Amino acid sequence: MAKEKRSKPVIETKKITSLSEADAVLHKIADLKAKVRIGQAEADIAVNEIKEKLSDSTRPMLDEIEALEKSLAVYSEYNRSELFTDKKTIELPFGLFGYRQSTKISTKATTLELLQKHGFDDAITVKPQVNKDAMREWSDERLSLVDAKRVVEDNFWIETKENDLEGSAA
Repeated sequence: MAKEKRSKPVIETKKITSLSEADAVLHKIADLKAKVRIGQAEADIAVNEIKEKLSDSTRPMLDEIEALEKSLAVYSEYNRSELFTDKKTIELPFGLFGYRQSTKISTKATTLELLQKHGFDDAITVKPQVNKDAMREWSDERLSLVDAKRVVEDNFWIETKENDLEGSAA
């Protein structure tokens, strides 16, 4: 089977020659954005309705699953000495259950301070990062000492007026 040749779509740009044309383009952008927002809002409403119906229909089943899992946990705990003498997992045709050993470290508010006091640096995480906000106040000379530089850009932006669309495109 021959591989399809990829093609890059060509996007035609509208040549704008006056401020009134620019305003008409802004009007069109605002109108399209409003239609997109309406479509997104309608989709959100539909998705929320589906989620609500699903939640309503599955809630009794989820509650029953939770109760059954608790029953299985109680059964396992009550019969632990007989069921889990030489193994930690029971395998049955419809699934497995058992115990898994886990270890976690519990700390207190004073743990970090005590780690520092005793020099246990291997247990302390330090994440050095460049603070660009602080460096904004620096001189260009100081920035150059650390291989940094100030870059000033003029970034083009567009803001459409969303409320009074009818009166703005004349």
